Amino acid sequence: MATINDVCKLAGVSKATVSRVMNGKGPVKEETKKLIFDAMETLDYKPSLVAQALATNSSNSIGLIVSFFDGYYFGILLKEATRIAEESGKQLIVTDGHNQVETEIEAINSLVARKCDAILIYSRTMTADDYCEIQKKLPIPLVVINRTLPDGLGHAVAFDQYNASQMAIEHLVGLGHKNIAIITLNMTSSTGQIRLKGAKETLEKHGIAYDDNLTIIKNGKLEDGYQACKELLKRSQDISAIFCFNDHLALGAIKALKEMNIRVPEDISIVGIDNDEISAFLSPALTTINIPIQKVTQLAMDKALRLISDKEVKATTEILKGNIIVRESTKNIN
Repeated sequence: MATINDVCKLAGVSKATVSRVMNGKGPVKEETKKLIFDAMETLDYKPSLVAQALATNSSNSIGLIVSFFDGYYFGILLKEATRIAEESGKQLIVTDGHNQVETEIEAINSLVARKCDAILIYSRTMTADDYCEIQKKLPIPLVVINRTLPDGLGHAVAFDQYNASQMAIEHLVGLGHKNIAIITLNMTSSTGQIRLKGAKETLEKHGIAYDDNLTIIKNGKLEDGYQACKELLKRSQDISAIFCFNDHLALGAIKALKEMNIRVPEDISIVGIDNDEISAFLSPALTTINIPIQKVTQLAMDKALRLISDKEVKATTEILKGNIIVRESTKNIN
């Protein structure tokens, strides 16, 4: 197995120069960097993360805090963050915030104690003010996923939740639907609140009165969609479409409708959000809003890595929009 001494010998440079290049610290000419990287590739040299941590007084790692460890959405986030961390020579330390502010703050403190170089956090409970206050006290950068922060006060990458609901309602209204029911996520989360606001205001823009009786608040699980759909059909027999705030809710709703011998989309159209992998394989295949979580993760990791490297990064929120994927679960009734 190749050692740092082998790299020094092949590149014709000192150990200190190789260390500066690996740690990204100190000035090194570009041609010298190339010699070192070429030598490392030729020798298939893998730097010791432990040795780098000792040399730099850091764990050479990035911390990631997520709400929960479940679902397709978080699976993509974790997979992409892990890939980027590995390619950057960093370890990814992942922890679960349990959707509770106190637990998430404990997780942040734990990652700081473990000498992470930066922390990424996806929280459904913290406010923008919470993030800004925490960042002031942190000795390392904090990058927020799924929340908009005031310019100059924090680093964030967010998905346009309002626009997601807007696209879903626009699609249904464009197909002639007016009696649109909604199955939401928990309203304690900003995601649920913003999506409901987008749905309400888009209905009103088209002159369709929002009916609170046709909205059921749930936690986003399959069973929630199933039970909510049954309750909605008890409340009204005139529903022509149901907008679900994630694909799991939509899948549960479709199961409930099938049990009641109500056809999708012939009798009721269904729209979800997430573009979960399973959505294309449902029967009927689900019309849904695609969330570019892979791109969101890439941008968040890029911010973190640039901040670790002491590169100038503006404290702003990058906002990404999704797109609607029209499949078989919606029908034109005009």
